[in-house]
Amino acid sequence: MHKIFTSFVLISLFLLWAYKGIAETGIHVDLARDLNELSNLWVGKIVWLGPATSANFPTSPIYYYLLFPFLILTLGSGLSIIISHAFYAILALGVFVFLNLKKSFIPTILVILTIGLSPWWIKASSMPWNGHMYVSFVLLGLITLYFKTPLFLSSLFFGVAIAIDPAAILAIPILFYEWVKNKNRIKHLTYLILGLLIPWMPIILFEIITKGYLIRHWLEYPSLAELTFSPNIGNINLLLNTTGIPHALIYLSLLISIFMASKREKYWIIFISLPLIFLILVSPLRQYYLLGLICSLTFIIATILSSKTAGRVILTIIILLYIPIITIPALDFTGRSIPRLEKVASSLKNNLDLEKKYALVSVINPQNSTPQADDYRFFLRMKGIKALNIDDYPKADYLLLFIETPNFDYKNFDDFHTQRFGDRKFISSQSIDGIEVVKYGRK
Repeated sequence: MHKIFTSFVLISLFLLWAYKGIAETGIHVDLARDLNELSNLWVGKIVWLGPATSANFPTSPIYYYLLFPFLILTLGSGLSIIISHAFYAILALGVFVFLNLKKSFIPTILVILTIGLSPWWIKASSMPWNGHMYVSFVLLGLITLYFKTPLFLSSLFFGVAIAIDPAAILAIPILFYEWVKNKNRIKHLTYLILGLLIPWMPIILFEIITKGYLIRHWLEYPSLAELTFSPNIGNINLLLNTTGIPHALIYLSLLISIFMASKREKYWIIFISLPLIFLILVSPLRQYYLLGLICSLTFIIATILSSKTAGRVILTIIILLYIPIITIPALDFTGRSIPRLEKVASSLKNNLDLEKKYALVSVINPQNSTPQADDYRFFLRMKGIKALNIDDYPKADYLLLFIETPNFDYKNFDDFHTQRFGDRKFISSQSIDGIEVVKYGRK
């Protein structure tokens, strides 16, 4: 019965995250970029670089390779990117259940609900983005470290988290604590370094092939990701507010967990608190930078509290505070949603020659924010249409212009991307679900 009930809880959490992701996810620049890179993998191209960071250095493309299996399993659905985020989130909680359920049922349920129903975790598990998905791998690293699985495995999970988004480095002090207390430090240092480096292998190979292009580019245009020395408590307040728990309850939970903690758990609290010093000394950070640290603090405190009756009462109160703020949105795909653009691609497929090559340009607002049409490229490729990358536009047979701005003067529209195609002549225009698609050929 314990296994059945726990499975029901995990499935319910997964469905909650996936549903909210499908209902609330709109296609923005970052998501369009991710879809575009997935479509490159779909057509057999190698993706060497991951999403760009504010530090002017890319992350590892392992992020895209982790998303790709779900694209295959869903036969090319754009919703796969949402399902994959929810999957890795439930995988992390599932590993905790597997390692802890035989020891204690109630504590296991309380921990997974405390994490799984928290607003920051729901957001990270349902809204697809590398700045969210790294949190699941931070939790995997923490769980495997807590239950003393091989250090290499924990190091690998932390390495994946950092490779997806370097913000995960705020959660890494615990890994080094477990290494320092290990008797075979030299042997395990090799495992630790390997685990952290393996997820960066595509970047390392890229640097070897290009003779250090990324490093040379960064040295030419260095960036510290907008970090400056600016002592303040703004980041601490942001961290506390992001938890969705009253501050007094957070302080109480931390205080009680310190008294309840074992010697090892006390050291975990100390080491995971070290990044708080960094937060106090730097300029305000974006919220997603703090998610890995929040995840670490929540896991440690929740695990400690779940071991005693008083702590279980506190966790129950936290869970009851979370439930009323969970919203179940209606499925409305009128905006720039994945289902809407998939519908456009499906309708357009019937009017295109699948043997021809197409250059794509989109106009989504009067400022023409994303003329590269990354999202449309993905959806058309999933339908078997040969949508080219920007560099290959001179090879295209046709140019498709996607206009989402009402009354846009496309006849006089010209920019770098249309110029890459070359001189063009108007062929046809059609409206699909409020989006005007203009087709040009070559003069």
